[in-house]
Amino acid sequence: MRFAPALVVLTSLLLAGCSSPQGEQRETTASRSVGSPQKTRQATLTVDGRDRHYRLSTPEGFYRGKQWPVIFAFHGWDGTAAALEETTGLSGARAVVIYPDGVDRAWAPAPYAKTSGKEDLAFVRALLDDVVSTYPVDRRRIFATGFSNGGGFAAYLSCRMPDTFRAVAPVGAAYYESIHADCAEQPVAQLDIHGTHDDVIAYHGGRRHGMGYESVPEVLDGVARRNGCEGTVITRRSQEVLEQHWLGCRLPLVHLRVGGGAHVWPDIATTEVRAFFGV
Repeated sequence: MRFAPALVVLTSLLLAGCSSPQGEQRETTASRSVGSPQKTRQATLTVDGRDRHYRLSTPEGFYRGKQWPVIFAFHGWDGTAAALEETTGLSGARAVVIYPDGVDRAWAPAPYAKTSGKEDLAFVRALLDDVVSTYPVDRRRIFATGFSNGGGFAAYLSCRMPDTFRAVAPVGAAYYESIHADCAEQPVAQLDIHGTHDDVIAYHGGRRHGMGYESVPEVLDGVARRNGCEGTVITRRSQEVLEQHWLGCRLPLVHLRVGGGAHVWPDIATTEVRAFFGV
């Protein structure tokens, strides 16, 4: 797998983008019921007695003679899997793309989530196990991205399931304080994209729903430490976008800072996420 070839210029890296979806706004039992065959399928997985829903897209030209990477894509608070699929266009990737639906349209450990972190992690594990048993996928290339609350959950997966996820790419992420609490020290590659004028999840942190959320620089400092990074190089991609690339990392860390960007899934995000994941 490759990381960020379209995204990095030699040792340089990034910051920014803008245009979006909806937002912030281990012991399990599982059974599956999948709808009619098509490129994107709506499906239900029962995990520990609760029906959980998701959409699954297989790539154009999908065949069983090779192993395919997997991308989990998580919607924002009050969003849906279907809306995120339409907004991002990630189903065009050369990968199996899974769009899970959160219970009451939210993901743990955000303060408004109706599920616990343990419950949502169990859903992801059961869903991945089910997909692996059904499709020819490469367990060495499991990725996660998401917007807003879903971006925070992608980061949560990097902390709680670093042996599973090779890389994550949060976009406009709501990094609530509980996400990185007791985070595993194991490195996970990360691409972060966030707008400087996000008035929902502020770039420099804040407080919502009775809980603080970290600033983007604070989060990146923590990832840089876990990934063993040294210095950074900043390159201006365009008038709006700065690219920041950390050096000497065990696994890549890249940030795109979108000058003036609002709380949206930026136009550049899908291309950058796919390039970072190598799909």
